[in-house]
Amino acid sequence: MKSAHKRKTISHFVGLNGIGGVQSNFIEYMKNIDLNHSRYNHKVYTIGNIDSSYKLSNSALDIRKTFNLCRLILDIVSKDVIVHFYNNLSSFKLAFFLFFLPVNKLIVHERGTIWNQKHTNWLAPCFVAWKASVIISNSLATKTMLIKKFSIPKAKIQVLHNGINTTPNFDCVNRNKKDARIFRIGFIGRLDSPKGVHTLIDAMSHIKKENFELIIAGEGVLGEYLRARAYKLNNVKFIGRIDNQYSFFGKIDLLVVPSIREPLGNVCLEAGLCKTPVLATNVDGIPEIIENGVNGELIEATEEVSIINIKDSVPLPEFVVDSATQQLKSPMQVSSFLLAKKILELSEKPEQMSYYAINLHKKVMKYFNITRYRSELHAIYSKLFLL
Repeated sequence: MKSAHKRKTISHFVGLNGIGGVQSNFIEYMKNIDLNHSRYNHKVYTIGNIDSSYKLSNSALDIRKTFNLCRLILDIVSKDVIVHFYNNLSSFKLAFFLFFLPVNKLIVHERGTIWNQKHTNWLAPCFVAWKASVIISNSLATKTMLIKKFSIPKAKIQVLHNGINTTPNFDCVNRNKKDARIFRIGFIGRLDSPKGVHTLIDAMSHIKKENFELIIAGEGVLGEYLRARAYKLNNVKFIGRIDNQYSFFGKIDLLVVPSIREPLGNVCLEAGLCKTPVLATNVDGIPEIIENGVNGELIEATEEVSIINIKDSVPLPEFVVDSATQQLKSPMQVSSFLLAKKILELSEKPEQMSYYAINLHKKVMKYFNITRYRSELHAIYSKLFLL
């Protein structure tokens, strides 16, 4: 009888040495677990160093240590433990690792790496998918990519949209602008190829008004290249990595997400929480958050991608998802001229932007919250333990 009441264990394997939507969503989830009673015990495995910005109540187990690797192997073969891998579906190392192990309850959570995998390199993702009990995708677009690019059975895929903490311990809605006469456009995220930051910088060359400023927050392999691209533009400012993304949203008038590919777009959720209006590319999973003309505006990508290949940058995808047809298509970038035109149009419609911001805030609060995420994820866990 005693064992019947023993709590089941969830072992999470997630990389924590970088800044991104995967890590942010996971940390928010773990914080929610700490604040609320969980029916499960949780262990966290990782590999490599942990970024200083991530705080976990329990120490993460680095599998570079043999003892921790052995613990992970025992969890994988156990019938009483669910092992939840984040963004490892296309990992050849994981496929090789699983080849030698009997797997019982394995979840593979796909958050975007599948965009980087060529369709000819199908062996690893298909094998890992076959070994997995469940594949979680962070958007309908990700599910479409898995099915159409690698023919992974849709019955095995469950969509689980991200969730964020909707009760932060600071007033992120409070606008904290130094000069209301300046219209500030913001970008925040990795400075890497798929983010399309170069088109936003080029757009600023078409905006001749002196009271417009672009603030770029973040770091990445394209940092030096993008700074050189903006060298002659007085209306572009790089502020590097920031510790509090929510304070950033309070200082801008419009968030622009000019992505070439974007499996979902966690930054849109964070902006919505802070009632910051969003202008974003109509591609992949972004329209699952931003409804054009309802809670933001979408702009079509109509030009060939012009970004150059930089060493160590994320490769541009073979395909992206057309949100209207749910078909795969070649990646494109937003026209910098049309992007500038749209920014100028929105700047002249403050009431419209406020309307978008309020509606996006309502959507984030109602649906994209961490409590809903946790509830749906635990329903997946519960069902898997019954098998």
